[in-house]
Amino acid sequence: MKVVLIVSSRIVRDAFIFELIPRGINVFWFDNVSEAISKLSNKKIFCDVVVFESLSKYDTITFVSMLKSLGYKPVLVLYSEIHSKSEVYEYLKLGIGGFLQKPLNPKNIFPIISKAYENFKGAPPERQVVRVQLREGEGSVEFVSSSNVRVIGNIVDLSVGGFAFSYVSKYDNAFSQGEQIKDIKVILAEEETFVKGTVKLKDETNRKAVIVFSELNQDAIQKISRFIFLKTSS
Repeated sequence: MKVVLIVSSRIVRDAFIFELIPRGINVFWFDNVSEAISKLSNKKIFCDVVVFESLSKYDTITFVSMLKSLGYKPVLVLYSEIHSKSEVYEYLKLGIGGFLQKPLNPKNIFPIISKAYENFKGAPPERQVVRVQLREGEGSVEFVSSSNVRVIGNIVDLSVGGFAFSYVSKYDNAFSQGEQIKDIKVILAEEETFVKGTVKLKDETNRKAVIVFSELNQDAIQKISRFIFLKTSS
């Protein structure tokens, strides 16, 4: 599933990133309606759901009309202050499929988006792991193996489920497939975090290995999710 998010606040944006990307949902963010409409009209992005911030019923009517003029029919979720059931009814008549109330409760994001999609289009698209490929220098990994060797590698592929990394010949015998590692330092751009994982695959011919996360703390989830978002949005 792909979600276009139109909100002005980066704090709110990050709440969506942290809740949706780990669940296999891509997020495309715009801080204003004009830019979002431009991208959608030029078919530069495609989405299943549009979550948009609205300050008034007039803003909502205007935005929905813009989408209809494009012949675009995503599921619409409104992020706003809703004060009464009659107000909800008026928005439903406009084609709004779900409501996220201000102030935002992040725990409501995924359930409401999923329910809105189910109500309008049936079962949501099969979720897939949101993953990105990294160029050299964008991400690295460090850990001490069970043989007490400090291993350093370049991350080449990353998701919230794990990563693939390349290493040099000096580490050929430093770690093994199936090895469990407790303290893995993951460095992404200028941020670092720590995870636990298992060496799921070791390709000794090409000197690449895959580590699957066995435990992610909130710091790791947020930093990895934000990095993936920035990569997929660039």
